[in-house]
Amino acid sequence: MLSSLSASIFLSVLLARHARASVNYALAPSDCPANSQVEGYFFYSPQGAVAMQGGGLIMNPNGTMVYYATGFGQCSMRGLQEYEGADHLAIWVGDGSPVTGRHGSGYIYIYKNLLVDNTYSVVENVTVTNLGTGADVHELQITPNKTAVMTAYPTQGEAVFTWKALDHVDPSECYAAIGDAGTGTVDDPWDYFHINSIQKNDDGNYLISSRHCHTLYSVNPDGDIIWRMGGMNCNFTFGPGANYTWQHHARIHNWTTLSLPFSQGLLLNYDDSAMTVSLINARSPFNRTATTAQGSVQLLDNGDSIVGWGAMPSYSQHDNDGNILWSAQFGLVPDSAYRVFLHEWTARPTTPPSIQVSNTSSSNITVYAWWNGATEVTAWQLLGSTTDEPLVASPLVVADKLDFETALTFTGDRGYAYFQVAAMNADGEVLGFSDFTSLNGTTFAKADNQTITAAPL
Repeated sequence: MLSSLSASIFLSVLLARHARASVNYALAPSDCPANSQVEGYFFYSPQGAVAMQGGGLIMNPNGTMVYYATGFGQCSMRGLQEYEGADHLAIWVGDGSPVTGRHGSGYIYIYKNLLVDNTYSVVENVTVTNLGTGADVHELQITPNKTAVMTAYPTQGEAVFTWKALDHVDPSECYAAIGDAGTGTVDDPWDYFHINSIQKNDDGNYLISSRHCHTLYSVNPDGDIIWRMGGMNCNFTFGPGANYTWQHHARIHNWTTLSLPFSQGLLLNYDDSAMTVSLINARSPFNRTATTAQGSVQLLDNGDSIVGWGAMPSYSQHDNDGNILWSAQFGLVPDSAYRVFLHEWTARPTTPPSIQVSNTSSSNITVYAWWNGATEVTAWQLLGSTTDEPLVASPLVVADKLDFETALTFTGDRGYAYFQVAAMNADGEVLGFSDFTSLNGTTFAKADNQTITAAPL
């Protein structure tokens, strides 16, 4: 019997020194290496043989790492989304490794989506229910009415193709043959539809992207298809350059504009009265190499856009006309990143800064300091204390923060037995203290009289 995957939408009520990453600017910003013209941080999750595995990243535009999502296991960044009036970092988390590259094995393991505040504390944990599977990797959208739109891929043992909201799409619309998108067995079902993005719009309708049907569907809350854009049963007439196939991450903007990536990042104008689609402009990768899968297009407030090139491990910024401004590369093919987002973000973890102490002699001490996820640190202060007064810390040296990790060196014969670092902001205020650490690894918490002088977030 032929087994297939039922691609489903689910609406759920929401009640360091150990990791380094960098990017290479194949086409640099005009003020490289400072890159101060690029405001915010990049959020993505590299995957592949060369890229750092198993976690999401927040990267500074200057190419240095700000945050490595440790402690979650396999995860994928979903950027910032508003929840209860504040921006939260959305992260998809899996309990096991993906079985296939088609849908993140969402139909095998139980997966969940997390919302994390600016201390990196989990405030919500949401997933699908009553489907025999967990939330798939492809989509998470938090809506203004505190619901979450997600995808799931439950296996169907019958030759039945449903859309629990997808009940109207026949497999004959699929362009991916059996064998190319699953063999049709129970262990490897045929993924004829392959949802890879969903957007719930203000009118209550859903924009659904089917990669394997080459179609965008507008679906009303009853599950009925309002129109098909692209594919075998298209309701629209396309102008020159507006066509697409194997598309990804479709998003409607201001009711007449639509963005999506395939081999290019397209910005389209659509008219659902005249049923026409025209090309506004297209965004091409730096090396003109077409990506084969994944990707994202994010429109910024100033009209520029950030394009994540998916299976081609790079991302780029383009102006309002689609012209490329810069391009950054984070790995080598077959490395990839599912989506890439640029957001402004201020965060201060509840965990203290980290420290590691080493020495080449009794009078030459090097301390490595880092604070995973902290965005306000501009400098580190090294402090030392003696065996007689371990909690009485004396300031030793200050070093500017230039990368994820900062080395502070102290040379002297003062007999300090314990060392500590203080993270400082641009105003010289203390953001946090590390534990005291000795050369033999002994640690203890900061002194009670050591206070944070920076205002709370």
